[in-house]
Amino acid sequence: MSTLVAMLSAAVAVYAAYWSRRTARVSFAHTAYELARTLHTDLTTGTTAQARDVLEHFRSGTRYQESSSDDLPPTAETQKVLEAYFTLLWCFERILVGRRVLVFQARRNQTGSAVAFLDRLLAWHLVLWADRWPGMRTALKAPGRVPDLRDHHSLRSFCDLVEEMTGTRAHTALLRARIEEEEEQGIGVT
Repeated sequence: MSTLVAMLSAAVAVYAAYWSRRTARVSFAHTAYELARTLHTDLTTGTTAQARDVLEHFRSGTRYQESSSDDLPPTAETQKVLEAYFTLLWCFERILVGRRVLVFQARRNQTGSAVAFLDRLLAWHLVLWADRWPGMRTALKAPGRVPDLRDHHSLRSFCDLVEEMTGTRAHTALLRARIEEEEEQGIGVT
């Protein structure tokens, strides 16, 4: 009888451990997908969506084209573009950090499907902005705008995110080369 009770107790313990692990995986997966959704929402709504709109108008030349002389501070329009520029860059930094957390968790908690989900949601955004960023940055650094932009750290994070999600792209290589050139010239170094 005691052997039967011991075997039954062992079976219950094994089942409880299995169920606990299964429940934890479901919880990890739910949390991972929620983080992926939150990162996508951060990029596509609120102040980041407003920043994307400002940058789209600046890039396309439909607004925010006013500049000042070299010896005057940036105009209100340039300031708005500059704020939008860093709002979007910092959003990409948050996405990079969140994605890296998910990748780390995927090794331990099998939440790789949430990483793949995030990559599918954001890949086209990253490809689009990686293609647009060099020209937009050049326009923002033009005389009468912000020649000493000081965006190197955030821009490197953007390039890292693009490359981790979509592979190396010509535009990220160009951005990295420009950062190196500027740093050699003492531009953008804080």
